[in-house]
Amino acid sequence: MTETSSNTSERRPDSQQLVRQWALLRLLADATEPYSVKRLAEQLGVSKATIERDLATLERDFAVVEENVGKQKKAYRIDQKIRALESITFGVTELLAIYAAQAALASLAGTPLHEDLLAVTTKIRGFLSPRHNGGLDAMARVFVPHVRGNVDYEPQSEQIDQLVDAIARRHACNITYHAASKGTTRKHRVRPLRLVWHRSALYVLACIGEHERITTLAVHRIRELDVTPEVFAVPNVDVDEHSSKAFGIFVSDQEEDVEIVFDAEIAWKLEERTFHPSERKQRQPDGSLRYRVRSSAQWEIIPWLQTFGPFAELVSPASWRASLRANVDAMHARYAT
Repeated sequence: MTETSSNTSERRPDSQQLVRQWALLRLLADATEPYSVKRLAEQLGVSKATIERDLATLERDFAVVEENVGKQKKAYRIDQKIRALESITFGVTELLAIYAAQAALASLAGTPLHEDLLAVTTKIRGFLSPRHNGGLDAMARVFVPHVRGNVDYEPQSEQIDQLVDAIARRHACNITYHAASKGTTRKHRVRPLRLVWHRSALYVLACIGEHERITTLAVHRIRELDVTPEVFAVPNVDVDEHSSKAFGIFVSDQEEDVEIVFDAEIAWKLEERTFHPSERKQRQPDGSLRYRVRSSAQWEIIPWLQTFGPFAELVSPASWRASLRANVDAMHARYAT
């Protein structure tokens, strides 16, 4: 009987890291003077250690230049004398990886991130013969995306570009937001902190008004966006810690210890995947699996749990168990006749 916990240090960079590093590159590319680590950290609302890790990653693959501006201080910029594209060589598997990345991001079609990736593949095609371009088409079919439930971001392309720039430069925004569940459309002043890509949709983590509390907003529900010239101070919030509390994308104020028992018939499905960085899984003598996680996302965990039907039981918290029982009773009433 063993218990395992997910090791986040071994996981690939998640969408938050990728979007943050992309914003960091845009910030450096448009800068008229080098940025210090401290200034970059303040602009992006993360720790200096996080920025240093991002810069180390970007320095390996991009022309990020480090400059000494003092005895113990350094600043960073983008080298304007980037090597010509023809001097860069790609192996077959590297080209396939680029096409796989483009295919995997199909659900972000219409966003600046996807358009930039399309521009990369277009430039590569320009240096290849028709025969080799045909070979790339064949390679692209090796990796085929299966996108479902995605959002059409094409009408919001310019808006998303402005939002990314506002996050990178710490500019407050005025937005008109439609809350679909409430059926209301309201205007808000927000301080955008981070873009997150979750289940084929983009979300922005932001502080609304003067609140020092992070709110999750779906980008496709932003009806109007006005980026103001106002530069806001970094809120006293830890975005990474906030995100770690989410089972999916949403977070509430009250975290609770959640325990679920999965029957032996489907225990292997839970062992194959990681659903939360802090989850703990423990096989029982009868073959069932005890799953524990600390989370506040009752409205995300309960629907996820219901997809396993009669093969899973929510043990605690008691209040969540009561909510699940109410859902089951309502479904039974609907299908009883």
